[in-house]
Amino acid sequence: MSKLAWVELETLSTEVAHLQSRIDAARASKNYGKIRLLEREMSEVSERRNRVLADITNEFSGVHPVGQPPGDILARDAHPDHENEQQQSVSKSDAEGPRNLNSAQPQVTSTMGDLSMWDKLTAADLERVKRGLSSRRSEILARHAEELRTLEAEQSEVDVIEKAIAAFSQKFQLTNTAEVIPLEGERVPVQAR
Repeated sequence: MSKLAWVELETLSTEVAHLQSRIDAARASKNYGKIRLLEREMSEVSERRNRVLADITNEFSGVHPVGQPPGDILARDAHPDHENEQQQSVSKSDAEGPRNLNSAQPQVTSTMGDLSMWDKLTAADLERVKRGLSSRRSEILARHAEELRTLEAEQSEVDVIEKAIAAFSQKFQLTNTAEVIPLEGERVPVQAR
């Protein structure tokens, strides 16, 4: 498979993500016409992305596209000069126009995929995935435990402040309403030395 297919897959994936963010923005602004237009475009891009992904998968699994037997691919690659002759004959037939469109068989594509990879899945693969998931789970739990410790420390600070406020309120017998408490004696201004 050429690098072009991989680049196209990456480009289409990026475009899908970008369209999704644009759809979310349109939903936030309640622009329903734009939402419909973007969703239509999203379905087209997703369909193209799925086709490219299926082509890449089929290339790895050894399955050739429907309507193109494996011998045709090898023969075309072996005789590049024969390919030029075919292109010239095709361009002549295009110039003449379509004669009988019903005679051509419609090309059928399969979205089923290849199931041979499931036969190659081993117990070691499953164990490796389980170990990876358990390590990721333990990392997440450790991170959450650290966050909980931080929150508990902050909560204890808040509790100390609330207790200090309650003690202050009790000492000066504060009520729910705000009152001015007169100080006993005059205040003497502090002089700078």
